[in-house]
Amino acid sequence: MGCPVEDLAARLGVDETAVREAVGKVGCDEDRVVAYLIWKFMEDAGRLKLIPRSGWWYYGVKEPESVADHTFAVAVLSFVIASILRDMGEDIDPFKALAIAVFHELGESRIGDIHLEARRYIEREVLDEAERRAYEEVISPIGRVGKRVLALYEEFERRSSPEAKVVRAADKLELLFQAFTYEKHGYRTLQPFWDTAENRRDFTHYDLLRGLYEALRRLRGED
Repeated sequence: MGCPVEDLAARLGVDETAVREAVGKVGCDEDRVVAYLIWKFMEDAGRLKLIPRSGWWYYGVKEPESVADHTFAVAVLSFVIASILRDMGEDIDPFKALAIAVFHELGESRIGDIHLEARRYIEREVLDEAERRAYEEVISPIGRVGKRVLALYEEFERRSSPEAKVVRAADKLELLFQAFTYEKHGYRTLQPFWDTAENRRDFTHYDLLRGLYEALRRLRGED
């Protein structure tokens, strides 16, 4: 009797081709198939540790942070901001904000980090479609779990929940905090990050977000 690939694929919510590949590698054992698919996913997710944040090297930062470094900081900041907002009476889930933040850059494991200068030459629709396709391919090995991850990414892209709005702002606040940190280490070429309006568009969702931005400017010595 052959391996019930169709049944296994249906139960896992994974494409049959991926299950056949897994069976060919580890045999017809459900736990081993699932483990193989998880590691296939982690191969992509782990690449974020190797992908540099390209805007930094464009402006001369040597050995810039990775996308994974940035993601970790955004996740921490998102959880803290959402937790404080909840304590201040807002209807927001810090753990959902944390999850959105953890996965918000996952598509870059395939297409890399494309800085703002490069984006001037690529139509927004083209770039969005490329990132969406990359994201769908990255999450495909983990089936239904991947679809839940994709739903978080879609919230982030649409700013369709309080948590997504916080992560959107935290994404830019962390960027500016990193610019401030690099400036403290002697880099003097990073003013474009502060001047770009796109980096400030999400600070109006909550007063706390605006306050964080203004406090950062004061730390930088602007006021």
